[in-house]
Amino acid sequence: MKNDKSYSELVKAHSTKKAKKNETMQEILIEMIIREAILKRKRNKLAQQIDNALDNKDKPLFLQLSTEMKELMKLFGN
Repeated sequence: MKNDKSYSELVKAHSTKKAKKNETMQEILIEMIIREAILKRKRNKLAQQIDNALDNKDKPLFLQLSTEMKELMKLFGN
């Protein structure tokens, strides 16, 4: 069994693999941060709409928005 790669080439290949893993982890973290920001924005917007529906005594709209909030909170994990 013949290995044509030098030690430096093996180290470089290992470093490249490690760098790719780090890039993948960074991409995952960035995606998580973006999703959390979007969910928070939707939650805040829905909360404001629910408050407005309560202020206007609009029960059907309140019930609809409350259902949407419940579904959003399931996604949020709370």
